[in-house]
Amino acid sequence: MSKKLSVCIICKNEQKNIERCLQSVAWADEIIVLDSGSTDNTLEIAKRYTDKVFVREDWVGFGKQRQRAEALASNEWIFAIDCDEVVSEELRQEIVESLTAANEKTVIMINRLTSFCGQFIYHSGWYPDYVHRIYNRKHFGYNDKLVHEAVNHKGAQITKLKQNLLHYQYDDMHLYLAKRNNYANISATEKFEKGKSGSLTRAVLSSVVAFIRHYFFRRGFLDGRIGFAIAVIQMQYTFNKYMFLLYKKPK
Repeated sequence: MSKKLSVCIICKNEQKNIERCLQSVAWADEIIVLDSGSTDNTLEIAKRYTDKVFVREDWVGFGKQRQRAEALASNEWIFAIDCDEVVSEELRQEIVESLTAANEKTVIMINRLTSFCGQFIYHSGWYPDYVHRIYNRKHFGYNDKLVHEAVNHKGAQITKLKQNLLHYQYDDMHLYLAKRNNYANISATEKFEKGKSGSLTRAVLSSVVAFIRHYFFRRGFLDGRIGFAIAVIQMQYTFNKYMFLLYKKPK
């Protein structure tokens, strides 16, 4: 590879997923793992694949944690990946080819295909799911958002890859619902800190719209019963977000 690539991973208690992810990116020039306080075997597994494993337990949100991981990298080109994502051999080849042709202002987008409860989801607003993941840190980087962080890519020349990034979402529905509930609270906190307030009317109307959007407009019904479940979960997430916001109080 003509341009050296640093894979950056942030994690916590990911012993079930991280090895599969690390195996799929072992071809990269460097792997950075930034842990936020795992109590399982995540760190031990990570150290089998890289000697650049770091721990920062003072959690400051997903965006800033991504920035911390990026700052630990030795190379200008960054590939941010999550522990539950896997790079296929076909995607690896496409990344290498695209990176060779890239210039400093190129940001590479990858289409993420999610497996949820054992089923790949091709509708429901989950696919296509292009995410900006490979970039030159001299010009681009992650924003500061507490959750749903993204790469600031203003002025970038976008390259879209054809191969999918395989995303193995939770197979445990209970864990997934807990995660969504946590994200709803974080999102409400962000809104509250920006001076926004919630209401019961907003919570109800927005949650109904969320269900209609995911199940009908985004064709979740084509994903069968899991598509219906996804629409309901999105409705619940939206309702919880605005209810959390309604009852937020200054610290």
